[in-house]
Amino acid sequence: MITAWNPRGRTASDDANARDQRLLLDEVRRRGLTSWPAAGGDVSGTHREESAAVGLSDAAARALGRRFGQDAVFAWSPDAWRVLACGSGAVAVSGWVVSGWAASGRA
Repeated sequence: MITAWNPRGRTASDDANARDQRLLLDEVRRRGLTSWPAAGGDVSGTHREESAAVGLSDAAARALGRRFGQDAVFAWSPDAWRVLACGSGAVAVSGWVVSGWAASGRA
């Protein structure tokens, strides 16, 4: 998952964030990749950033993040949620859960 919002960790205007996000999505399409709308935010729900879920290798995701001034991108797999630093090889790993999910007997 990647965003173009608030590059270099600095709060940008809504217009600047929208413009940068459009440029990111244009770049994803130019590369022939498929993306899905996503959003990232803080636990309290007070901060939200438009994002895109894109199937990329870790290296490609980091490079795209760097191009759009991001400190990190997120990698989501069936067993882990990873934060990939764009400026280094650092990785923070955690599990994830789906809140509100009720067991239904479906596989």
